Amino acid sequence: MAPQVVSLEEARALGLGKTPPKSGVSEFETEKAALKAFGIDLGENHLDGYKYQPQRIDRNTTLVKRPWEIPMLEQLGPESVMKCKDYETWDNPEFHLEIREGIAYCTLNRPDANNAMNDGIGGGLHDACRILRERLDVRIVVFTGNGRMFCAGGDPKSFQAAQRQAGAIGGDGAGPQGPPPGIVIAQSGTMLVEGNKMSAAGFARDMYNMATLPQFTICCMNGSAMGGGFGLVCACDYVIATKQAHATLSEVKLGVIPAVISPHVSRTIGTANCKRLFCTAENANMQTAMEIGLVHKIVDHPRDFSAAVREVAQKIQLLAPGAVGATKQVLMDCLNQPISNSLIEYTAKEYLRLRRGKECEAGMESYKSRQKPPWVEKVIDVKESEEK
Repeated sequence: MAPQVVSLEEARALGLGKTPPKSGVSEFETEKAALKAFGIDLGENHLDGYKYQPQRIDRNTTLVKRPWEIPMLEQLGPESVMKCKDYETWDNPEFHLEIREGIAYCTLNRPDANNAMNDGIGGGLHDACRILRERLDVRIVVFTGNGRMFCAGGDPKSFQAAQRQAGAIGGDGAGPQGPPPGIVIAQSGTMLVEGNKMSAAGFARDMYNMATLPQFTICCMNGSAMGGGFGLVCACDYVIATKQAHATLSEVKLGVIPAVISPHVSRTIGTANCKRLFCTAENANMQTAMEIGLVHKIVDHPRDFSAAVREVAQKIQLLAPGAVGATKQVLMDCLNQPISNSLIEYTAKEYLRLRRGKECEAGMESYKSRQKPPWVEKVIDVKESEEK
């Protein structure tokens, strides 16, 4: 049968083009039905005989929920306690959490391991974000590290420990003598693969949670950041770094990719700069980091962090805290979303929600009466730098 040319009007009448498929109907079924109207009946075996055949994945895109329809954290799964239930009982020695008036400090504390991420730091990040999301009295969250590096990324020793637990390597880190039984190989491989999936998914959730905290987040980059540490920097709203620091993504040297952190890195420095750093493993200095938008301010020494944070805190002090958090969430929700009626309705509703809120009412009243708004009354207590 000779192919027939379909006009734009005919295509629309047949359900092609802009018309989305009905709920529960895959795109392939929609196209198949449209072709049948022209006398072309695609059987289930219509690709038989071809050497190369596509792996068809029927996916109903109408089931994908936008972040304003179902909050992304809900889509990413339930939250749990990793190490510490609350701030009052916090006892994680590898991740310090300090909450002062209007400001919290999260400190990576594995200086002997260059703050490489392990269960202690990963669990601390998870718990801190979970706790701080509910602490609306906190206006600013500062992330930093103890020692000469901010974060060296993933910890190879922790990975080896996971391999030992799965039985893939011996207790001394070396492979077992002679080949293990096939069942052991199969079970070990399954445990490692599933464990890696769970670890990556958990870190992805924590990264999103950190990036969408209602507080204004500041990274005080006390030293270099590598791999996952680079991702933590990108998840912050404002970055202050020491001039000696470097930022590196060297995963490709090991045959892997910085996949989990890539949404946050690309959002911060853009796709072109991501290709430059991801694919060349360039060791970027802080001047380069400023040029590509990773770092906002460079200081000579970590002892200068306090003054730099205080400078930012003076600006945040004047802003309505609820409006700051809502602004961050709207920006994240709208990221990479096409303009649509749904998006327009969402942004309009968010504006009206904030406009009709008590915070806006207090702000407008203070403006009319020429008085300071209530959120200015309690001064954000920025701590002094301990390092001399």
